[in-house]
Amino acid sequence: MRSLKWLTTLFLLQTFFVLAIEVPDWFAKLMVETRSKHGLLTDDVYVASLYETILEVSEKYGVDRLLIIALIAVESEFRNVVGMHGELGLMQIKPETAEFVCRIYGLDEPEEGWGRLLWDHKLNVELGTLYLKYQLERFSGSVLKALEAYNGGNSKSRYAARVVDRYRELMNHSLADRGG
Repeated sequence: MRSLKWLTTLFLLQTFFVLAIEVPDWFAKLMVETRSKHGLLTDDVYVASLYETILEVSEKYGVDRLLIIALIAVESEFRNVVGMHGELGLMQIKPETAEFVCRIYGLDEPEEGWGRLLWDHKLNVELGTLYLKYQLERFSGSVLKALEAYNGGNSKSRYAARVVDRYRELMNHSLADRGG
């Protein structure tokens, strides 16, 4: 009984801190509308948790939060899905790509294995962002070339253009939020 009270208290504290993050209206609207097209419900706690994760990872690794959001919007439409070639989660990372990123940046493999990438949005966003960072460094900061390499598929140029278009849209939303 004591552990149940402790878990309940921990959950309530986590929910409080997640909801304390100020999520921009445009982000919440984008996420809810995009997911609802697939029949998925989205609660405020998940929106806030994902936004907080994106902010933390963006700051930690020096990758623009809006670029991360644009990539997620195009890759998975904010859904935890399995891609046609085994890509997992929001940022559509293959297990072998995640392993590569962990090796390069000195991170440990999850004890539960790479299947965790599908449901753990924090791990998925962190490793996806690190892979994007790797590509940005590889191509001397060229966002278009980095996105083409991130996807690597037959239509990588169209894919990269879609992400860049979404990125520009998000920059406009962000500027509007700041009043200019």
